[in-house]
Order: sequence, then C-alpha cells, then structure tokens
Amino acid sequence: MNELRILLQDLLVDTIGFREVIASLLITIIVVVLWILVGKIINAIGKRSISRFYRKKKGEKRGKTLSALTYTAFKVVVWFVVIMLIVMELGFDITPILATAGILGLAIGFGAQNLVRDVISGFFLIVDNVFNIGETVEIGSFRGSVVAMNLRNTTLRNFMGSELIVNNGSISSVINWSRNDTIALVDFGVAYDTDLSKVTEIMPAFMETLKETYEQIIEVPSFLGVTALADSSINMRIMAKTTNGNHWMIERKIRHELVQYLNKHDIEIPFPQIVVHQDQ
Repeated sequence: MNELRILLQDLLVDTIGFREVIASLLITIIVVVLWILVGKIINAIGKRSISRFYRKKKGEKRGKTLSALTYTAFKVVVWFVVIMLIVMELGFDITPILATAGILGLAIGFGAQNLVRDVISGFFLIVDNVFNIGETVEIGSFRGSVVAMNLRNTTLRNFMGSELIVNNGSISSVINWSRNDTIALVDFGVAYDTDLSKVTEIMPAFMETLKETYEQIIEVPSFLGVTALADSSINMRIMAKTTNGNHWMIERKIRHELVQYLNKHDIEIPFPQIVVHQDQ
C-alpha cells in the first residue's frame, strides 16, 4: 500500500494540485475503501470455495452445514484482519488495541458463561453430526426442518411455518427423523360380529396392492392382526416400511385405500356407540 500511497500523492499533489492535507485525507479514504473491497472479494471467493469443497466431500446436507460454520469463522477472521489494517492505515498502533481486546475478551468470557456453553454445545452438535441443515428433527415437543444452524443457536421450521429458535446449550436430546427408513402405522377397527378369518384371508392381497401402488413403500406391508378389543370395535393394525420421511403420507393413503377395500368386501368399520339396556 505504500507504493500506492506514493503514486496517489504524486497524482493529487503534483498533477492535480491538491494541498497535501487534503490529498492525504483523500488517499486515506481511498485506501480504506480499497481494503473494504478486498475484504468483500476475499469473502465472496472464500464462501464459494468453502461451499464447493464441503459439498463435494460431505454431500449436500452435511456440506451445507459445515460450509456455513466454516464460512462464519472465515468471515470473522477476514474482517478482523481488514479492520486492523485499516486502523494501521489511519496511523494508530494496533498493539495496545490487541492487548485491550484480549483483556476485554477474557472479561466477557467470565460474564457470558451461557454464551460459552451454547458455543461449545453447538460445536459438538456439528462435529458429532447430530443433525444437518435440511433434516427433520424433534427437539422437545417441536418437530420441524432445520433451516439455520450456527455455534450459538439452531432454527427449526414446521409444516405450518412456525419457527423455533433454540440455544444449543439447552438442547438435551434430539430425535432425527431424516437418517433412516420410517414406519407407517395404520390402526383400524371392525365390528364385533365380523368374521375375522375373512379379514385375515383378504388382507394379503391388499398388502400386495399397496406395495405395487406406492413406490415410497419399500417392502410388502405387514398385517399384524388384532391389537386391541375396544369398546365399539376389534382393532387391527397395518405396518408399512417407507422411504425416509414419507410415513405420514403413506398412512393417509393406506387409510383411504383401506376404507374402500373393506367396503368392497362388506366389512363394517364401526363408529363409537353405546348399548343401553332398560329394565322391564
């Protein structure tokens, strides 16, 4: 930058005729603007390079999570260096500034224990690959997709558009719904006067039809038979293994198909009812 300063000094003072004080001020402004532009360019190149590297090495979801974390740290370092260079260009000695920043950081560390806990917890959540951006998880009683994640907090959004922003230090347990195949469970009831052997006989064909109809079903569903003797019905269950995240949709489809199938075979699906006996 010294060569640039000399060049600008000659241009503004000798060629254009500015006073040295004004020329010096303009040169300082130009140099500061140039450092800011350099910081922006380095950040843009770093963001693209980091994202490309992690997505190639770790896949889409994991790569997106790691690249966001790495880029945040990269951006902080870049702007810290740029600010220090600008301070030097303004003629200040950065040694006392760095010493003061270290002491201030130590004091803040003692007073911000919750923040430190959140950052450490966020670090281990990412390193341990507990969840990634784009995955569906359940934290507490809230289930949603991870839309943002950093060292301090995590943001979830559910299907209704509600968002939960939770500090990483307060996350004690996580259910990740995006890592394995899921199971669709459909419970239904038939009347007490139903011929159960008939139900058992017709169900295998229905299971095969479901597998052929819906590609999200991985293998032929299982008819588990009677699961409970309820007040108004004999309850039964169907279980289907589905591709990740599709079990809710398959449950709705199975119920729709099941009602039509049972009606076709004259098997009653009872509604809740109460039998009253009156003394003579």
